[in-house]
Amino acid sequence: MKGVLRVLEALPNPKAPLALRKRGLWAYAGGILALHGLVLLSLFPLLPPAGHPLLWGLAFLGLGGVALGVRGSLRERDPLAPLVALGLGGAGFFFLGVMGLLLRPEGLFLFPLGGGFFFLALKAAETALARPKEHPGGGNGPGPGSP
Repeated sequence: MKGVLRVLEALPNPKAPLALRKRGLWAYAGGILALHGLVLLSLFPLLPPAGHPLLWGLAFLGLGGVALGVRGSLRERDPLAPLVALGLGGAGFFFLGVMGLLLRPEGLFLFPLGGGFFFLALKAAETALARPKEHPGGGNGPGPGSP
């Protein structure tokens, strides 16, 4: 348990070793996936199938909106941007999971689609962790007003 807490504490710290931060990101991703998976499993008997055709459009439009959020958060140079992107990836997985439960049995293919989306968000967040950090003035040199 101490090891997991150590890597999670290193995750938002841009000065921590990159390997430790990546392990923290994967631990965070595992926690998100486990939590969302358990909630979806508990919703399975509670949500009745609702095969309305407009739900298909809502599922794909909603995923597109979440994908834009992931992309926008990864443009930020904040050290927490990869965590936000991964959280949004988890939200996309959960959203498609709920839509898959509503549109079952045909909609169950939305589960692997949501899992793939989450994995892509995880890989993009991992890449963002490895980006070189810029100074506030932009570029790689010192910011304005620096000696």
